[in-house]
Amino acid sequence: MAKPIVAIAHGEDPRAMVREALDGIEAARLVSPGDRVVLKPNYVEPIPPEDGVTTDPRVIEAVAEWLLELGVKDVTIAESTWERERTDRAFKMVGLPEIAERLGVRLLNLYDDDQVEVEIPNAFSLKRVLLARSVVEADCLVTLPKLKCHSMAYVTLGIKNLMGAVFPDKPLMHRNLDQRLCDLATALRPKLCVIDGLIGAERHENLGSPVKTDVIVAGSDVVATDAVGAMVMGIDPTEVEHLRLCSERGLGEYRPDHIALVGAPLAKVRKQYARPSAYR
Repeated sequence: MAKPIVAIAHGEDPRAMVREALDGIEAARLVSPGDRVVLKPNYVEPIPPEDGVTTDPRVIEAVAEWLLELGVKDVTIAESTWERERTDRAFKMVGLPEIAERLGVRLLNLYDDDQVEVEIPNAFSLKRVLLARSVVEADCLVTLPKLKCHSMAYVTLGIKNLMGAVFPDKPLMHRNLDQRLCDLATALRPKLCVIDGLIGAERHENLGSPVKTDVIVAGSDVVATDAVGAMVMGIDPTEVEHLRLCSERGLGEYRPDHIALVGAPLAKVRKQYARPSAYR
């Protein structure tokens, strides 16, 4: 079986880096003009991206522009924090309403979306869950996480970012978290993962210290892309439980020697992020 390809772009120009990473994995072959595309960034709290917590709007804008140039007509930027009002504040803080208006794409607070109950076959722990309909019914789901450590999941990247689609009981994911992340990744299968590693966060997902890393990581295998994101932070992906579970479920590859890297060499961009206290 061919190794999944993951691209690393390194530099100072977010738009150019996004293009380089997407070209590196030939991402255009994954999207059709008639697709309903949902871009799912990470806005767990209304916190500026320079703190290493939320997705940089320049990355979102670059991906949206790339999609529009491919002829895609139906593009939605969709996310939810822990509360409806916090989500709106997060959007306004980074200028997403203006970006969406300028590009002619939809900006959706998922609290305003319908929910659909999804049954997950052979689930470890999350047998059924209510998810945002727009995310479930997307022809092409693009997860746009931030490069971060996580106090409970070790890393929070493309798979963990899918939690924003869970309604209304978001805390339910924190019981048996790694198993439930694998279950959620079974229900929601992103076609693309583009990790914003311009400024990441070490130690903690919301309260960690920012680390200027200047990378964009992209892949069509979300497990492999998350594995490379972990390696950029100096973390062995084989020690990340939800990645192991996802790989064993056949959702993607997490073993470093089974992933083909293109673009900037890993050795050039790797930083040693301080680990969360539970993983030291």
